[in-house]
Amino acid sequence: MKTTILSLFLSLVLSFNLAAEIVHFKAEDGFQLQASYVSGGIGSTKAVLMLHQCNRDKDMYTSLAKSLAAEGIHSLALDLRGYGGSTNEQYVKQEAAIDTSTREKLIAHYRSMMENVWPLDVDAAYKTLVKKVGGNNIAFIGASCGGEQGIKLAKKYQPKSFIFFSAPMNEATVADFEKLNHIPAMIIAAQGDTPTFKSSNEIFLAAKNKATRLFSYKGKGHGEPLFELDSNLEKMMLVWFKEYL
Repeated sequence: MKTTILSLFLSLVLSFNLAAEIVHFKAEDGFQLQASYVSGGIGSTKAVLMLHQCNRDKDMYTSLAKSLAAEGIHSLALDLRGYGGSTNEQYVKQEAAIDTSTREKLIAHYRSMMENVWPLDVDAAYKTLVKKVGGNNIAFIGASCGGEQGIKLAKKYQPKSFIFFSAPMNEATVADFEKLNHIPAMIIAAQGDTPTFKSSNEIFLAAKNKATRLFSYKGKGHGEPLFELDSNLEKMMLVWFKEYL
């Protein structure tokens, strides 16, 4: 009976510790941002900054954040400006009920409009995470457009490691990575996700760190759907961060 009660108590404590804390903070221009913070426990300074893809929000990392916390690794999953809890009347992504071609053009326009403000958002998120954990022993994971933002942030604050998760990169971003190619990187892309697969191979070939790995999938999966395609993907990410943090 005592064992059962103790086990239940420990289970409740663990569940409480893995619960996400919604945090609010401001970017340099005063914009109010929201993120989800999950503690890895007292005494740990290891942490992961999570940057979502442009058709998702911070919630795409809910399961991974809990898995990291169970291994003593903190995480902060940011809602980029215009997504999730980081919105206002000016910055909100609209899912218009229009034809696919027009929607893609609107999304491209929205992304170009955000390019000047997202670096402010991820910079503020990084500083918030540093304050939370009391140090800069931090790795980045960036999905799709979040991967590009991770590269921009890394030029200022070099992370312990990267995960690039279905992150297409233009020539300028690939060139930026070449200045950071000593950092261990886990690169993930589906072969049918053509622009992403092409740039993922480019940064893999440019990598100088021997630990850098490229994982490819068949099909056109982009970002979060790859978790459903491969039930081991989250575990692979967890193992990566445990080793390179």
